[in-house]
Amino acid sequence: MYYPAALPKQITVSGLQLEYFDEGQGPVVLYLHSSEGPSPDLALVKALTKTNRVVMPAMPGFGTSETAGFIKSVDDMTYVLLDLIEALDLNDVTVLGSSLGGWAAVELATKASPRVARLVLDNPLGLRFTTDPTVRQFPDIFQDLPSQWSAFFSASEPMDGRDWPSVERDIALRAARNREMFVKVGWSPYLYSRNLKGRIHRASVPTLVLWGDQDKLANRQYAQDYAAALPDARLEVIAGAGHFAFLDKPDAVASAVQAFVGSKQTA
Repeated sequence: MYYPAALPKQITVSGLQLEYFDEGQGPVVLYLHSSEGPSPDLALVKALTKTNRVVMPAMPGFGTSETAGFIKSVDDMTYVLLDLIEALDLNDVTVLGSSLGGWAAVELATKASPRVARLVLDNPLGLRFTTDPTVRQFPDIFQDLPSQWSAFFSASEPMDGRDWPSVERDIALRAARNREMFVKVGWSPYLYSRNLKGRIHRASVPTLVLWGDQDKLANRQYAQDYAAALPDARLEVIAGAGHFAFLDKPDAVASAVQAFVGSKQTA
């Protein structure tokens, strides 16, 4: 897995200091990161900044962004993200979210901000489709050590073999905060919101759902059900990618985003 790196800018919204990345020119893409946190060194980010203005915050509790007692869920985090969009005066925004960030993107879109124009959901989490309490929708990654999580997340990246005692303190701190916050918002209920399915119809902007065909966390049926639950969505399969398609196939994800943004702007 990649090393979480510092983001170059700081802003205070909702009473919290957030770190964020903001580079490139063109249509705005707000990139909401996965459970591993944000990194300006991601190949996907570098590809998108060639054609787009990319704004990538460390969501509350991730990286060195502050959190607060009122943030107990992914939904809670999205109110802070709405304040960020307004503080930066972003308009006609494409919200791109990977995994946990895809969940956050949908929660954000249910709030019907006129600034959000479209969504691209890269292997999103956040919904549960079965009503049978005995059926496990996702494998239980929390029974494993974080060093083993990449077996579920990536089709190409090796398992995390970092020697943590020798890792730079600021990098280790960011990684620890990322994983702590992921568990806080993803543990109970496990990787979904009890409320989102009942209000997902409010996420009515055009949406592209991406699914890696090697995903070991969420299967194709889950991705199909996710796209069907949204009012205006279609599914696109990324060949050779796991759950973290942004890591496995960054160019394919970037191309899908750029084509979707371009087609919706000219429609």
